[in-house]
Amino acid sequence: MKRIFLILALLAVSFLLPAVGLSCSPSQVTASLGKEFTLRAGKTAVIKGENITLKFVEVTGDSRCATGNVCIWAGEASCLVSVTYGDKTSDIVFTQSGGSLTEKEFLDKYKASFILEPYPEAGNKIDKSEYRLVMTVKK
Repeated sequence: MKRIFLILALLAVSFLLPAVGLSCSPSQVTASLGKEFTLRAGKTAVIKGENITLKFVEVTGDSRCATGNVCIWAGEASCLVSVTYGDKTSDIVFTQSGGSLTEKEFLDKYKASFILEPYPEAGNKIDKSEYRLVMTVKK
């Protein structure tokens, strides 16, 4: 009887977690032009109707001036993004200065507005798994 109750409880939890937004994020998200989306490292976004996929490969450097520090330079963060258009793939570095929203043109007709989160704080190290690339792609 206890086993049946445990199995039923586990099944109920597995069905309820996605409904309240607590499930694991999928490896691929579907995004639309002009709409903001978020990618964690290793995740891919498919831009609906554009035959484009963007994969946030990794943060290649983060020298942004941490909150709580006094710096003479805002620093920058760089992310490697793999862009696939049709059957052609190329790697592009997206570089953000300080904590500002930045734009990057790619494929001669698209523009991505992006910001890397979280922003560093003095005394706290950001684990690579915590990084998120928040983007909006436009033509």
